[in-house]
Amino acid sequence: MDVICVLPARLSSTRISKKPLQKIAGRSLLEWCWQAASQVTAFDRVLVATDSEEIESEAKRFEAEVVMTSPAHRSGTDRVEEAAIKIGARDGDVVVNFQADEPFVDAAAVERAVNVLTEANAAAEGSRGSETEISTLAAPIESAEEWHSSAVVKVVRASNGDALYFSRSAIPYVRDEQPTFEIVAPSPFLRHIGIYACRRSALRRWAELPESELERIEKLEQLRALEAGMRIHVEVGSWTEPGIDLPADIERAEALLSTGG
Repeated sequence: MDVICVLPARLSSTRISKKPLQKIAGRSLLEWCWQAASQVTAFDRVLVATDSEEIESEAKRFEAEVVMTSPAHRSGTDRVEEAAIKIGARDGDVVVNFQADEPFVDAAAVERAVNVLTEANAAAEGSRGSETEISTLAAPIESAEEWHSSAVVKVVRASNGDALYFSRSAIPYVRDEQPTFEIVAPSPFLRHIGIYACRRSALRRWAELPESELERIEKLEQLRALEAGMRIHVEVGSWTEPGIDLPADIERAEALLSTGG
C-alpha cells in the first residue's frame, strides 16, 4: 500500500488571479504548498496535477513530479482521480487531495488523518476505522470574524468524529448567547482544512458521483460525498494559519513566510 499525495492546481480562480503562481516571499504559492506536503512523512509520493502549461513549468522548476490532466474538471477531486488513474494507483493505496492553497498545514495532523485509513486497512472488518472512506482535517476557529466569513468553510462533527455538515455559513449557530472561541480542543467551532485522504475506491466513487444539490449551492465538493452517504472522518489538529483564499491572505502569508513564521 502506498500513500500518494496529489496537489490539484489550476490557473482560474474567482478571487485571486493565477493563484498557484502568486509569488509569496520569493516563491510561488504552489511551491510553498508542495514543500508543506513534502514534510509529511506518511506520503510515499507527492505530485502536482494540472491542466496548465504555466503551472507545469513552475512545478518542474522546483523539481516536482507533474501529471497533466483535463481542463474540463469541475473540482479538485475529479482532477486528483484522473491523476490517480494516470499513475496507476492501486485499490489498496490511499490517495490524498492536498489543495494547493494550504501552505500552513500541521504535518502531524495530516499524518493522523492519513493513519485513520492506513491503520484501518490492516484492521479487522467491521472496526470503526475500516468503515471510514475519507479522512479530512479541521482546526479551531479563533474569532467571530472567521466564524462569519463565507470564505472560511466550517464543519460540525458527530461524537464519533465523523462530519455532519460543511458550510460557508456560521455553524453551529449559537441561538441564546454570544459564542466564545478558544483555539484549543475541544471546540465545536471548527474551520475545515482542504485536505482529503481517500481510500482509492472511495476517491473513484466520489469522482463518479454527479454534482449534488448541496455541492452546487455551497460550492463545496465534499458535500457531494457527504450527501451520497459517504463517511468522512474529521481529524482535529491544533490551530494553524488559514490557507490562501482572498487577496488579503497573500499579504498575511508574505509577512509570515518571509520571516519563517
